[in-house]
Amino acid sequence: MKKEIGILGLGSMGTAIALNLKKKYKIFGYDVNKHNRLKSTKNFLLINNLKEIFLKTDTFIIIVLNENQCEKILNTFIKIKKNTKINKKYTIINCTTVSPNWVEKIYKKLKKNNFEYIDCPVSGGPKKAIKGKLSLILSSNKNIYKKNLALLKDLGSNIYNLGNKIGTGSTVKIINNCLAGIQIVSAAEAIILAKKEKINLKKLFEIVNNSSGHSWMFADRGKRMIEKKYFKPLSRLSIFKKDMKLANKLRKKHFINLPLTKVALKMYEKGCEQGLENFDDSAVIRLLDKKLVN
Repeated sequence: MKKEIGILGLGSMGTAIALNLKKKYKIFGYDVNKHNRLKSTKNFLLINNLKEIFLKTDTFIIIVLNENQCEKILNTFIKIKKNTKINKKYTIINCTTVSPNWVEKIYKKLKKNNFEYIDCPVSGGPKKAIKGKLSLILSSNKNIYKKNLALLKDLGSNIYNLGNKIGTGSTVKIINNCLAGIQIVSAAEAIILAKKEKINLKKLFEIVNNSSGHSWMFADRGKRMIEKKYFKPLSRLSIFKKDMKLANKLRKKHFINLPLTKVALKMYEKGCEQGLENFDDSAVIRLLDKKLVN
C-alpha cells in the first residue's frame, strides 16, 4: 500500500511536487483557489476542504504563498484535531518561505498540540520540483528528520540539514532569496544596458553565461527577459516582494545597512504598484525599459 501524503498549496511549485510524488505515493491535494487546474488522476485526489484532507493522512507538505496562509491551515488543523479528539502525531513539512520568528512561534504551538514540524523551505523552481531535484534547506528535530528522510529524499536531491534549531532553515532560505532577488534586478539592468547599446541580446546571453558575470538567475530569468516570456508566471513578482521584505526585516534586526537589499525591495514594490504583481518576476525589466528624466 502506497504511503499517503497531503499537499497543501497547488500553485506552480505545489503542482510540480504533487506530480513528482504521485509516482511513488498516494497524494491528496488542497488549494485555496477552487479553480485550480489540477484534476484528480491516478494516485492524486483533489480535496475540497481542510477537514477532509486532515482526516485522510497524517503527513502534510505545505507550500503556499505566505505566513498568513500557513497559519490559517495550521490553526484549522489544530482545531480539527482537538474537536475530533485524535491523539496520534501529525507531521508538517513546511516548504513555504516564511520568517524564522514566525516559525519559532508556530512550532511551539504545534508541539503543544502533538504535531511534528520540519522547517523545510525549498529552492529550484517547478522544473526541479517535478524531477525531485529540489534543494531542501531544513531544520528539524533529529528523530523527526530521520523518520521522514525517505520522503525528503524524494522531494529533493540536495538536502541541507542545519540542525535542530527550528527556524534556521527559513533564515538561510531568506538569505538565498535575497541574493536571488538582487540578481534578477541586476540581470534586468545588464540586458537593458545592452539593448540601449544595440547589442545582440542572444549573443549577450551566451557571452555572460560563459563569463565571470554569469549566475543561475541570469541564465534562467535573463532568458525570459530577452524572449519577453514574463506574462505567464513561473514565479510571481509579488513573491519576491514578500521575500525581499523578509530579508529587510532580518537586516533591520541587526541594524545593518544593505543598500542592494533595500533597492531590490523598492523595485518589486514598484512592480506591484504598476500592476505586475501576477506577472513572472522577470517582468521587473519592464520598470527599467524607460528613458530617465535626469
